[in-house]
Amino acid sequence: MVPCCQRINTRHGTNLEVSSFVEWKAWEIANISKDEFFRTLDDAWYDWRTIPPSEENLGEKIGRIVPLGSVDIVTGRSPDTVASAKSWLKHQGIEYNTFVRTESGIEKVNLSYDVFIDDSPELMAALSATRDRRGILYTQPWNRQLPEMPRIRRADSWNQIPESLRRILDS
Repeated sequence: MVPCCQRINTRHGTNLEVSSFVEWKAWEIANISKDEFFRTLDDAWYDWRTIPPSEENLGEKIGRIVPLGSVDIVTGRSPDTVASAKSWLKHQGIEYNTFVRTESGIEKVNLSYDVFIDDSPELMAALSATRDRRGILYTQPWNRQLPEMPRIRRADSWNQIPESLRRILDS
C-alpha cells in the first residue's frame, strides 16, 4: 500500500498513508473510483521493487510456518501482476509451494485450505460464517475494527502466527 498511497497522493494532491485506510473499501477513503484504485494498485505492483514488506525479515518469519504444512500464496490480484508478485516474493525470500490466483479476494473462501492467513475482513467474515473454515487475520488498519468471530484468530505480527497456527492445527 505504501507505493499505492504515493501514487494516489501525487495524482490527487492528497496526504494518504497506509494508516489512512481504516476500511476495506480503500477507494472510498481515497475518494477515487474502485477501478482507478485497482489500476493504481496494479501500477504499484509493476514497480514491485518499491513495495516494502509489511514487517522486517518477512521471509524468515513466514518461513517459520513452512514446517507446519504446505504454504501457498493465494491472491485475488489482476493476472497482469502475477509475475511481479512472484518476483517480489522471491526477492523477500518467501518460501511457498504453489501460487494461486483467484478472480477476486473473496473467492478464496471456495478453496480447500485448512487455515487461511489474510488481511481481508471480508474473507474472514465469510470463513467464520461457514461451519468448518478457520483463519488468522493479519492485523492491518483496514481490519482493526473487525469484531471477534468464531474460528478466526487475530495476529498483530508474523511472530504470533506460528503459535496461533499450531493451536488451530492441534484443535
